[in-house]
Amino acid sequence: MTGDGRRQRALMATDAEWERIGRAAAALGMDRSRFLIHRALAADTVPAEVLRRAVREVLVLSRLEERRLREAGAGTAWEDACDAVDGWIEREGVLDRLTDPGAANRWKAAGTGQADP
Repeated sequence: MTGDGRRQRALMATDAEWERIGRAAAALGMDRSRFLIHRALAADTVPAEVLRRAVREVLVLSRLEERRLREAGAGTAWEDACDAVDGWIEREGVLDRLTDPGAANRWKAAGTGQADP
């Protein structure tokens, strides 16, 4: 035990998770331990209403851009961009961290132009 009451603890993570934690900690100039404690104990700094509004505005802009590209005959550019973003999201596991299990499917459906969210 250290003089400040801290004790060593253990956690389980995949190699990929541990690497991501290391990169995120390094970007903030912290070691992994302090970073994890900081993130776990930090209060949510973005109010839900601000987050909801930001997501809404991004989705509106996305829908407008999709319409603009399709009307200009550049629908394949839209599809290519969506495929690239979907690949990144899958690799990073971003959608897996959402609290609403249906959000990932709604996001993907909104990008196809098949359903209005």
